[in-house]
Amino acid sequence: MRGRSRAGSLAALLVLAMCASCSRRNLNLGSGSFSLDGGPGSPTDASDAPPSTNDAMAPADGAVIGVRDAAESACVTTAIQLPWATNMVAPLRLEVAATSAVVAVINRQAKQADVRTYQRGGAVISGFQFGADAQFLPYSDRRFLLVARGTTGDFVATAIDPDLHNGTRLFTATANATEHMLGAITLSSTAIVVISDEHFVNVATGTILPWSTVLGAVDADAFKSGRIFGMAAQPDRVLLAWGAGTTLRLAVVDAAGNLLTRADDGAFFGALGSDTATAAPFGDGLLMFDGNPVRITQLGFDLSRNRIGENTQLRTFSASAPQVAAIGLQGRPVAFWLTVFPAADNSQSFATHQLYGCEMDLAAPANCLGTALIATTGLGGAAVSQQPVAAAAFPDGAFAVAHTDAAGDSWLRVANLGCAIRGP
Repeated sequence: MRGRSRAGSLAALLVLAMCASCSRRNLNLGSGSFSLDGGPGSPTDASDAPPSTNDAMAPADGAVIGVRDAAESACVTTAIQLPWATNMVAPLRLEVAATSAVVAVINRQAKQADVRTYQRGGAVISGFQFGADAQFLPYSDRRFLLVARGTTGDFVATAIDPDLHNGTRLFTATANATEHMLGAITLSSTAIVVISDEHFVNVATGTILPWSTVLGAVDADAFKSGRIFGMAAQPDRVLLAWGAGTTLRLAVVDAAGNLLTRADDGAFFGALGSDTATAAPFGDGLLMFDGNPVRITQLGFDLSRNRIGENTQLRTFSASAPQVAAIGLQGRPVAFWLTVFPAADNSQSFATHQLYGCEMDLAAPANCLGTALIATTGLGGAAVSQQPVAAAAFPDGAFAVAHTDAAGDSWLRVANLGCAIRGP
């Protein structure tokens, strides 16, 4: 793992990297505090953990960063090179979660979710591999919420420290060996909802219902074939947006798993489909982003679909839609995606994509209220839909963005809108 800030390279810091075989140490999610577990009946401290033998997973800390570094603007206060590289066989699936002072980056792969935590200034805190479907969310102050499989195979919700070693078990819910978690969200301190491909699960109350009960027999396998675009929470209910192809499906379910309302829109997505569609909590529901030009739609808990419009300022190549990462930044919607901004979409063969942030104007979405360059990635061509972009907001108005560059390297950048160029 290599990191860089404006003060220079980070010194070598400890990273816990475990192999993915049966000897990989997992968290023993028992009651109260927990520690790394070398397997049933063989608890051990993290200091006994063997070093990883997977050099691609955890390159040496403090290595000199070469010319492959993607450049950034003055908006960026810290740039950290992440330990993962993308390739055609295993493209990266990056996620970001932030508390008041710590940021976590998750690389979700087929067999594991690799989590790394950092201080906002770039210092490495820790790293750990969890099960592939583990859910990792901000929780309170410096802690995160981890929902993962316990040693019994059940779903266990744990408030985990940034060191990924110490934490406190909160709740446990029964799980099937065959099901996979697709998402998690906190409704309140007494309601943590997990969406699996088989069940609606309130981990806090132990409520577990098959989708055939919640949505009806016809939709028993709704989450085995569709993709979740996003979830939004109110204290007693959750709004789900999912679908596939051109179809958008919406449902509002209360904390006990009762279906409150449901709607399907079979022609919501255009010719580019829903593969890159994403929806982030904002206002009274979700802001959804899809297509090219990027289209913004407000989805409400009343299942309304308010098509706000398209952003034509940050354009991308015409063959595919970009992935969009959106956050609510102190009450303002801000979204990030790869774009050929400020050029028009007429430079297919020679322009490269840059990662920009757009402070959205929901009253006039065609142009951004302000644009902030996050990184000049060097990425070209039309395959921006395959390039991951993930973001999370800090409470004080800063944010963290994870992305890749033309060399396949992955980066975490901490930034703000202090140098944003204001729109007309």
